[in-house]
Amino acid sequence: MDAQNDDEQSLARTIITRRLILKAPSDSERGLIVALASDPGIARNLAAAPGSYQTLGGRSFVVVNRSVRAPIGVTGYGPMVDRHDAIEVATWIGEPYWGRGFATEATHAVIDAAFGETGVSALWCANRVSNSRARRVVEKCGFQFHETGMVRSPVTMGAVPVERFVLDRRNWTSLKSWGATERSRSDATHDGPV
Repeated sequence: MDAQNDDEQSLARTIITRRLILKAPSDSERGLIVALASDPGIARNLAAAPGSYQTLGGRSFVVVNRSVRAPIGVTGYGPMVDRHDAIEVATWIGEPYWGRGFATEATHAVIDAAFGETGVSALWCANRVSNSRARRVVEKCGFQFHETGMVRSPVTMGAVPVERFVLDRRNWTSLKSWGATERSRSDATHDGPV
């Protein structure tokens, strides 16, 4: 009975987007995630470790590509390492899957989950200064530059320079309503015969 409850809770905590499934990793997926994370491109660009948020009171998800049912990265939200009263989001996608919008889609979903499940007034994220791809993703998600700083790298454990971005709840709400309006217009455009 407990195994069934665990499965139901895990399924209830699953997030499904247009192309992705965000869920707790299975044992078989953990090895695939470790292999993706061992890529030097990931290590060089990582400013936060989204896989550790679950142990800190947040949520961590494996990002699964729905079309091939394979893990392609990790995302999550949880307390910032150096500001425990603030919540940050982080996403990393394996290098073979870069340039397809998966990071933006996963980050949108985890932002919605974080604002929907917590009472925070703002979400934060930190990107390595050298990671222009991550900067574009968080800007597309509505984050605004706030400051520069240093964080301890989850990979090398040394200090690395980062840019910190913030997204407040009010802006997120506005962006969500604008997105709904755009989807409605798009749907209306495609309703009739072509």
